[in-house]
Amino acid sequence: MKKIHLLHKKHSLALVIALCITAPLTQAKDINFSGFLSVGGGMVDDENGLSYGGYDEDDFTFDDNLLGIQISGTVSEKVTATVQLTARSENDYQVEAEWAYLSWQATENSKVRAGRLRTPFYMYSDFLDVGYAYAWISPPREVYYLPFNNVNGIDFYTTATLGIFDTSFQAYFGGFDDELDLNNDGMMEAAKTRNQMGIAGTLGKDWWTLRAAYHQADLWIDVTSIAMPVFGTLGNFTTALTNSGFGDNANKLLVEEDSVTFAEIGLNIDTGRFVAAVEYVEFEPEDALLSKNKRGFAMGGVRFGDWLVHLTAAQSKDEASHPEAGIPVAPQTAPLIGALQAVATSQAVERDVISVGTRWDVTTGTALKFQLDDVDDKTAGDQKVFSVALQTVF
Repeated sequence: MKKIHLLHKKHSLALVIALCITAPLTQAKDINFSGFLSVGGGMVDDENGLSYGGYDEDDFTFDDNLLGIQISGTVSEKVTATVQLTARSENDYQVEAEWAYLSWQATENSKVRAGRLRTPFYMYSDFLDVGYAYAWISPPREVYYLPFNNVNGIDFYTTATLGIFDTSFQAYFGGFDDELDLNNDGMMEAAKTRNQMGIAGTLGKDWWTLRAAYHQADLWIDVTSIAMPVFGTLGNFTTALTNSGFGDNANKLLVEEDSVTFAEIGLNIDTGRFVAAVEYVEFEPEDALLSKNKRGFAMGGVRFGDWLVHLTAAQSKDEASHPEAGIPVAPQTAPLIGALQAVATSQAVERDVISVGTRWDVTTGTALKFQLDDVDDKTAGDQKVFSVALQTVF
């Protein structure tokens, strides 16, 4: 479960192509198109080591590609409709609806949106897929790891001036029903949230912006089919625990209506010559096999004309849960305790990553990026990842 991939409902790639072809005709009807594209590839220095960032071969492969199209149209004087479609190479270019919502301009500085929205977890959430918008090829994976990037619901967003500061505030409510690839093995498990809500706010002036957010939800994930040594599946293991009189411990392994929270704080700086960013997040489940996640990064960079050179330090320091608590230590319970501890440990990631990268703005709207990640995983060992990407907006 260290790698969790969220797959959305698929649409035909032909839809995106058709939209692109008809763009000149439809723009006359107050429909606007924009897009973004990333073509990238990479390799690891040891294919027998840790797979990281989607790369696990020591041969360079170009298989990290993304195409996005955003369409917005005027419905009435104060109502607009927005759709963002993406196609990724990792999903065989199946088209996903990342955004699909109606927006009502309540006041000059406030709006209400309803539909499929981007969940405001992070500093870069609003343009998470638009690689051209930030320094890295993709934001640090130690922090930008949650699979629940979208929510079906409603939000309120407003901006204001507070003295000498520019501010924004966002509040939302909703949930999602989707499927997760829990072990990156193609096996899809049902997942959903209910009563998902959160707030996010920014405070900034000139070259700096401070951001904070807090979210909570009731989470369900069907983990019963996850493979487990000896017992076959995690579902079989929970049955064995229950039959042994440890039903409470079995319930701790099941993610069923578990309350979870996610908190974030970040700072972004851009003076023109110098750039920096710091972000820290905590994900905490109330009582589940999921670990408490503590993750953060710090980045600094310098611009030289059309070039940007940057250095990032990122860390995952998760705290394993203790589903074995309450089981008396005895020879007959040792296998159960050991299995519970192994499951909990598998969820906790301890990893340090140092990244060095460059960005060359080839021309307006297009950037070429190179990046080296030095990964030190406390369990899987060391790995070096080399990657490159050409990213553009249009």
